[in-house]
Amino acid sequence: MAPPAVDHTIVLAHPDQDSFCASVARCWLERAQKHHQTGTVLDLYAEGFDPILKANERPGKPDYAPPPEILAECDRLARTDALVLVYPMWFGSMPAMLKGYLERVLGNAARYVGDEPHERPLNGTRLVQISTSSTSSAWLAEKGVESAMHTLFDRYLSDVLGAERAYRLALDNIVDGMSADRGAMELEKVRQTADRICADANAARWAQAQSR
Repeated sequence: MAPPAVDHTIVLAHPDQDSFCASVARCWLERAQKHHQTGTVLDLYAEGFDPILKANERPGKPDYAPPPEILAECDRLARTDALVLVYPMWFGSMPAMLKGYLERVLGNAARYVGDEPHERPLNGTRLVQISTSSTSSAWLAEKGVESAMHTLFDRYLSDVLGAERAYRLALDNIVDGMSADRGAMELEKVRQTADRICADANAARWAQAQSR
């Protein structure tokens, strides 16, 4: 019997519904479906996600009581095989909206008390970040942005929260009015990355099924 389909959660953090980031999120979902895998695009801005961490959402506190919508997102993460974060680089980092999602959802899923998580919510999950920038990757690297994001995602979120593997795709020089050919070339990079991760995740799922 075939194992359950690989599932993708694509978190989009851009306020413009017509942004290139939105095209990236749709492209990833299409590729996952092409591989007969399932996926959901969570558009944080369109869905009105509140990024502000509340005092009673901090695990370990006496009044700890996260709201149902945050617990539902934690459940979603528990079922996902690939967590894909799509966002623009603003002021050398991710938008505050996405940082709020990580704090409220991953923080509750991990049930942090002190410095260490009680759970590893990304255990077995592939963590993917796809960022866009109007500047070049070389300029961002010179300013220390690349190393900072590497530390956050590849070392902290991946290692501490138990991700199977971390992937990064930086799309640079993404500007308003860029040519259709240039846009298509950048989306092809997204397709190739998605195809590779879909294939890897599917192979791992079959290997797990055969070992049982």
